[in-house]
Amino acid sequence: MRAPALFTALVPVLCLLLALSGCAPMAGDGISSSSQQADAQRRADIRLQLASAYFAEGQYSTALKELEQAYQTGQRRADVLGLKALVLMQQGDKAGASRSLSQALQAEPDNPGLLNNMGWLLCETGRADEGLAYVRRALADRSYAYPAKALVNAGRCSLRAGRTQEAAGFFRQAVAIDPAQTIAHASLARLAYDAGDYARAKTHMLRVLAGDHAAKDDYLMAMSIERKLGDAMAEQSLVRQWRKKFSGAADAGGSSIDDADDR
Repeated sequence: MRAPALFTALVPVLCLLLALSGCAPMAGDGISSSSQQADAQRRADIRLQLASAYFAEGQYSTALKELEQAYQTGQRRADVLGLKALVLMQQGDKAGASRSLSQALQAEPDNPGLLNNMGWLLCETGRADEGLAYVRRALADRSYAYPAKALVNAGRCSLRAGRTQEAAGFFRQAVAIDPAQTIAHASLARLAYDAGDYARAKTHMLRVLAGDHAAKDDYLMAMSIERKLGDAMAEQSLVRQWRKKFSGAADAGGSSIDDADDR
């Protein structure tokens, strides 16, 4: 049998953590303060790696415990606090996430990833204009590795503020940078559909369905588009794909094909 992916990924990290636990400096050993700090840094790095792995697997409580261990090393690091904020957001603790992000930004006030996350958190809590200001600061940093994600957040934030044209502009910039950005394509499809431009909506939705993460609602949106275009064969093809991919979804209380009529 193959070991679970998470276990396989964590084995070398756990081994290193155990090795470090056996070589902690004792008082009077003559170990310099810088060596102790380096050891604490390594311990925090390992705990952060563990937390990141658990976070990716959706094990948020375990990830949070690892982050607390990283924090207890005395390393008040922005990356630890930033990941803690993401975990708390997933757990629905927006107040706790805001505190962690604020602390992280005190340590690294110009970190574009932290600025982007703070911006989206503010948008999630109904403070769209404040949120957009943070996201724009992230986008102003040309070294930021994920501008398309920030542009998507800016677009979604603009939508929450009722500024659809501004939102569309952000989404178009996102797909120009990253043509595979499915959230931006899905959002542009929705905007085009609402504007009655079904051909453009179809163009964007085809990009979404071509990806690996198309959801039930994406297929329902695509069915609605084909219905508006009068292409019954294309609609039925999507119905068959939907049933094949999401068999049992209706029994599980998910969206049903009939929901396509409501769009």
